[in-house]
Amino acid sequence: MGFSFRFGLLIQVAGILLAITFPLAAYSQEPHDFESYRSECSNGKTIYCIAIGMEEQKAGNLETALDHYQSACESHPLRGHLRACTPFLSLARQMKQLDEASSGLEGLCKGGDDIICFYLAKEYFKITEYHKGFVHLERLCRDNFLPPDKADYGPCYHLANNLKKIGELKRAEKIFKFDCDRDPLSAKPSCDQAVQLMIRQGKTQRGENVKEMQWIEAAALGVAAIPLLGLFLLKNGRKFALTFLRIPAPALTFFCWALWEPYAKRELILRADLFFIVPAVFLTLLIAWFAHRRLQAQIHCERQR
Repeated sequence: MGFSFRFGLLIQVAGILLAITFPLAAYSQEPHDFESYRSECSNGKTIYCIAIGMEEQKAGNLETALDHYQSACESHPLRGHLRACTPFLSLARQMKQLDEASSGLEGLCKGGDDIICFYLAKEYFKITEYHKGFVHLERLCRDNFLPPDKADYGPCYHLANNLKKIGELKRAEKIFKFDCDRDPLSAKPSCDQAVQLMIRQGKTQRGENVKEMQWIEAAALGVAAIPLLGLFLLKNGRKFALTFLRIPAPALTFFCWALWEPYAKRELILRADLFFIVPAVFLTLLIAWFAHRRLQAQIHCERQR
């Protein structure tokens, strides 16, 4: 019993080591066997075309690399994902040849192959050509296109998610909500994202409201602060202070009140603010009258001298 257990365990360990070392040994020889790679690539095996393309790209032979990537893309089955086309489109974009490189796939898309349109849009997103992808997904989202992979979230989700990535949050929220409203069960990821964006946008809006409140409250504070400042300046009694209190101070008080009043009428039901605004305005006017009297007295004294 003990011997058979140890023997079985030894076989398992040997099998694991063999499984690890064999691929590594094979891989270490593969980069040196380009002829077999080229043969496999010409037979339509995309992984070998991509491998040669990667080596050529590392060596700086971009045109040759692009040709091998194109072979991989064109020999890849076109009824599903286009992962084999990712390096082709990426290098073509780097070489400023993206429109030419994607023309074949775009032609299939325009010919009515919605599956190509869907996966091509996702390839555009991978290489950060967002607006090219949006063109296809906007239509597929409206048409309620269902991707072949049932686990895929669909065109509306990918459209909104990539709008979110580039900072177009309002459009993203609108599309997430559209997808959610159409079928809340199948579009649960869109529903979750819509709620998150609504909360995020709400926080932003609340932040803006706080800034507005701080600014508008400064106007109300000004109405209350001016008469207090006026009492100090009146006590000072200098000519420039009295001159300010006579006309500019009341004018500034009424200006602050004018700024505050539209907000107060819109937001406040019980106008408790008037209990300090009206007395403050009255006090400002009273101070202005005293300042005028004292200023006149000073001018009269100066004339008598």
